[in-house]
Amino acid sequence: MKRWDRNLWRDIADSLGDALIALDPTLSPLAANAAAATILGVSQVNRRLIETLSRQNEWFGRMLQVCVETGQDLADPETTLYIGPRAVSVRAEVAPLQSANGGSAGVIVLLHDLSHQKGARHAVETEEPILRLSPAGLAHEVKNPLTGIKGAAELLAAMYPGEPRARQYCDLILAGVNRIATLVEEVLAVSGPQRLGRSPVNIHRTLHQALKTAGLDPKGSNGITVEQEFDPSLPEVMGDEAALERVFVNLIRNAVEAMEQRGTLRLRTRMETEFRMTAQGKRLRFLRVEIADSGPGMSEEQARQLFTPFFTTKASGSGLGLVLSQRIVSLHGGKLWAERGGVGARPGESEGRVPGMTFKVTLPVNI
Repeated sequence: MKRWDRNLWRDIADSLGDALIALDPTLSPLAANAAAATILGVSQVNRRLIETLSRQNEWFGRMLQVCVETGQDLADPETTLYIGPRAVSVRAEVAPLQSANGGSAGVIVLLHDLSHQKGARHAVETEEPILRLSPAGLAHEVKNPLTGIKGAAELLAAMYPGEPRARQYCDLILAGVNRIATLVEEVLAVSGPQRLGRSPVNIHRTLHQALKTAGLDPKGSNGITVEQEFDPSLPEVMGDEAALERVFVNLIRNAVEAMEQRGTLRLRTRMETEFRMTAQGKRLRFLRVEIADSGPGMSEEQARQLFTPFFTTKASGSGLGLVLSQRIVSLHGGKLWAERGGVGARPGESEGRVPGMTFKVTLPVNI
């Protein structure tokens, strides 16, 4: 196979949203794409991880062993993959890896994360679903009547300019319409195809712009103290600057709302000490961005549900902002997760409601 062919297949594998892992006959990893590291929550897929997954998930170990011994294709359309304390709903497929001479060279594992679509499906399905609309079709059906409702409310407000009660009711209708319209847009953003640009991005410039967009002065303002612990030597990342800014704006606004507009917001950047090996033996390095707050924090149960579609702790939240942010980071080949404990939390504190939250983002660097 020509060199450019190998590079093409590597690019194809890393462009997939599904986890793709190639194992040798002893079940040691030969290669893994970027989505595998993201779904499994690791920087490198190694033999120890495969052994741990097989112990935690009897079905996974059994599928691998049967495939090695018989050469059969195996699949499970929907199952739960336990990864340490996390549980991920996946579609799993296992197939034999063929060598150039047609012999067995190991096993190929394909894992498709069902969490997003499962959460969205459960939110709109009844016990006996009769009709299912695509996200775009649902948006169209919702937006049309919303436009009429909004227009009618504005006309009513203009007809009774001197009636405070009428104005109050019209404002309530308009606020509800705007909230539903925003929710529809967020559902489309989460479920639709995401097209991202690729250009060099200075992560510190993006963070400063995100602070301004979120209405914060880097030096602190309006009751919020902003602490910046930046590593000035960080290389650039390849990605979509506008999309990454959207992620950081969402995380910053969530932190500010959790602190109720008063507290300390800490932004920290650094290089990750761990790296991931590509199929060609190259080291893929990552930088890390941490956004911590001094808010009241979350219970362990709330923290576990943070990235579940439609789950929110805010009265006016849609529960889709973090899902969309996690998807954008994943499409960049990175990872977004949350940990209990932020500014003011004591080291090692984990029991009860720990003060603050810390959201962490890793992104592959352009080196």
